[in-house]
Amino acid sequence: MAKILSSFTASSGMGSPSDLVEYTYETLDSLTGGFSAENYIGSTQYGEVFRGKIHEGTETREVVVKRWVKPSNVKTWPRFSARLEAEIKLLTDSVLCRHPNMVKLNGYCCENGRFGVVYDLKPLDTVHNLVLQDDFRWLGRIKVALEFACLIECLHGEELLLRNTDAAHLMVDQLLRMVVQALILSGVQAFSPRLVDFGLLVGGVFGGIPPSECEWGCGGYADPRLLESGNWSEKTDVFAYGIVLLGLIAKRRAYDASLDSRRGMNDGNYTYYWALKEYNTHSQSKVWGKFKKREPKSLVHKSFEMDPYFDVGDGVAITKLAMDCVGDDPKQRPTMKQVVCCLRGLNAVQFYGHIIGIPDEMF
Repeated sequence: MAKILSSFTASSGMGSPSDLVEYTYETLDSLTGGFSAENYIGSTQYGEVFRGKIHEGTETREVVVKRWVKPSNVKTWPRFSARLEAEIKLLTDSVLCRHPNMVKLNGYCCENGRFGVVYDLKPLDTVHNLVLQDDFRWLGRIKVALEFACLIECLHGEELLLRNTDAAHLMVDQLLRMVVQALILSGVQAFSPRLVDFGLLVGGVFGGIPPSECEWGCGGYADPRLLESGNWSEKTDVFAYGIVLLGLIAKRRAYDASLDSRRGMNDGNYTYYWALKEYNTHSQSKVWGKFKKREPKSLVHKSFEMDPYFDVGDGVAITKLAMDCVGDDPKQRPTMKQVVCCLRGLNAVQFYGHIIGIPDEMF
């Protein structure tokens, strides 16, 4: 079925991830039931992710299978072999490979121009798919927001830029270690995000941006200032994180083509433009010909107001944080360290973090 690697390809320049399994494409097909629609979870920037099952004797283990797919709607795409090598290096031979919000790599496939990986992960769904669902409760969303922020902070600490942040690249796993009694009483699920796509990662030991590259991140998450200057920085990651955060609190996807579209790109289909309109319209209103400042605005979805763990002050604070992240001037946006600090200060984390498995040292 598969063979254990004694070493990776010499051309990769890596160590020897001897515990990785080298899968055939036929095996990946078998693990996912023929890449069936039933096992399909969603699309990444350059591929697709599926639920899979590995049968080991009498036991069955759930995994996630990702395969790279050549996009049909773009003229350029990264060399998949290089992307695969970089991903293996990140997940086996870097200081981040043991980060709790990085997936654990089980094995890979590189066969006749077809590429894939297998992750040891029991998936619930992606944040992209969950964000509209009512059973994705307030505390679960705060946990996802905080843990993802901590991960990006760690990436930046290693001088790495993620560059392709997308809610579809965050796979949510249900924690096995839960405070069972609290969960029974509260009905809260302890969600934990795992990053499953690193297609545009650059910096540090992974080198700079390829000279021939023409990439702007993922649709709906691209920083408008990047489109003007072409300069990637940590603040472009902060912008994209802000879009994820807005989606979590407002129950919106970064882009939704089903919404009314009458003004082209600058319309409510994009969370970014919707948030700008809603937030700025509320921040000041005209009274008797003069502008009068209103009370702080919250973009949190109304349905969360009935959640027993929701705090109005948190709603205002997290809205301001998200809007600061997507601010027009990159220099004025917070660092990811500041983002994490703000999230740790929320009442939801301070008082209820133990319910969803946030360790004490995080607050």
